[in-house]
Amino acid sequence: MYPFHFAGVLLEGASIASDYSWLVFNPEFGLVGGIVPQRNNRCRAYLGYPADGGFTLQGADKLQKFLTESRRVGPMFADCYASAKSVGPLAAFDAGYMWVDRPYRDGVVLIGEAAAVSDPSFGQGMSLSLRDARVLRDVLLADSDWDRAARRYAEEHDKYFQIIRTVCCWLRSLFQEQGAAADARRQKAMPALIADMTRVPDHLFSGPECPLNETVRARFFGHA
Repeated sequence: MYPFHFAGVLLEGASIASDYSWLVFNPEFGLVGGIVPQRNNRCRAYLGYPADGGFTLQGADKLQKFLTESRRVGPMFADCYASAKSVGPLAAFDAGYMWVDRPYRDGVVLIGEAAAVSDPSFGQGMSLSLRDARVLRDVLLADSDWDRAARRYAEEHDKYFQIIRTVCCWLRSLFQEQGAAADARRQKAMPALIADMTRVPDHLFSGPECPLNETVRARFFGHA
């Protein structure tokens, strides 16, 4: 998978509306910018960027670099960050995937990021954690044999996590990866996506029960 980093910081004084969040992908530079309003004129600001860019957005001395790179995502970030200042640490993380197969053994069940870490660019971490808790609850209530129930949870977890991971990897390959091969994918896929947004897999919003097959993949990448 194309290596990617994801940075975040708490800002104060950004010029943003308080009733909606932004998540903007700029495939030209492989950047992802995000803003989530908080109370008291604050916001959570995020930036995803290629790991081979020659910098890491870690520490207070990198805030200006964070803001500069964020402005490259789109003009809306240049406007809203003009008077912003940090009121929390700036930290960056590897945006890769890590997981264990069958997150249950010997009476111990793993849920959330203890079981599987997902790319924060697509905002699935909390959703997967809550789903893990719900699925585990349901199987334990449905079966007095908790060992068997936990094994059922582990099987279900692996299914839906790998569906979400697959879709996120497709999205990253089209909207974030850099290089000639990625450019060729975009030239093929983007005109069809612009004409018909239903080609974009909706699993991140509608859930892993959505169909995932070669037809879905072909429509997304403009092959059908």
